[in-house]
Amino acid sequence: MARPSLAAMRVFEAAARLGSFKEAAGELAMTPTAVSHRIRNLEEELGQPLFRRSHRKVELTPAGVELFEAARGAVALLDAAFERLDAGARIVCVSATPAFAALWLAPRLSALAAALPGVTLRLEASHAPADLERVRDIDLAVRYGSRSPTGTGRVLAGERFRAYAAPHVAQGSPEALDRLPLLTCRWQARDLAPVSLEVFEAHRGDGAPPALSFDDEHHAALAAVSGKGIVILSEILAGHLVEAGLLAEPWPEASVAGHAYRLLAAPASAARRDVRRVAAWLEAELAGDAAMRERTPP
Repeated sequence: MARPSLAAMRVFEAAARLGSFKEAAGELAMTPTAVSHRIRNLEEELGQPLFRRSHRKVELTPAGVELFEAARGAVALLDAAFERLDAGARIVCVSATPAFAALWLAPRLSALAAALPGVTLRLEASHAPADLERVRDIDLAVRYGSRSPTGTGRVLAGERFRAYAAPHVAQGSPEALDRLPLLTCRWQARDLAPVSLEVFEAHRGDGAPPALSFDDEHHAALAAVSGKGIVILSEILAGHLVEAGLLAEPWPEASVAGHAYRLLAAPASAARRDVRRVAAWLEAELAGDAAMRERTPP
């Protein structure tokens, strides 16, 4: 039996991974008709169907599942080899929440460039978790989730939440602080427990205004920088703003444990050397942050 071509296997791998001839066509810059024709030729070469077709979707047959497991690994190995041969476009795409991308990662891009010369980092900022099994252009994802050891991905860092305000606000009188609202955030992931405000409310007088809730920590932090309130923010996200003198703690002794940042690698990218290097850099930087916070008294 003649062996299918590499081009045919790439088309099959994309269609199987995405579960759609149309989406595979978009990824491969082909027409859906061309993808369907290539898959049908492959099935004829192999002498058995690889997909069950319906009006809305395609599903793998048992033979298709077996071939996909092999094709996925082969395509990933080939892509990694092509990357090593191509010393040019060494781009690693990292998906993260908008707040993590803006408040933690963006200020460190120059440090990453110095540590990993030749590697270009592309940020994909979104609250929606990327499907790393399906999406081919995202290599790593930093996700906010549970500290549980059974969670997906490895834990980069746990966090604590503290109260922060513009320095002139943080140094004000208790009466002045009571005139400003606490600025909090709503988690996009509904399964995460909200941060308890009890320890921070204990510093507030009876006439303090109610807390204001934001959809994104970045916006809440900017409101605090401009003197509009006291933000309850992760130490991890607040670190750069504190170092820059834009935020300070009005109640240094008040803090509460939060959740954790976890790192996941796309199966198709895990073998790439530059992806592993960026992952190691992220882990080391967050570990360094944690060590510095432990040495710095509140």
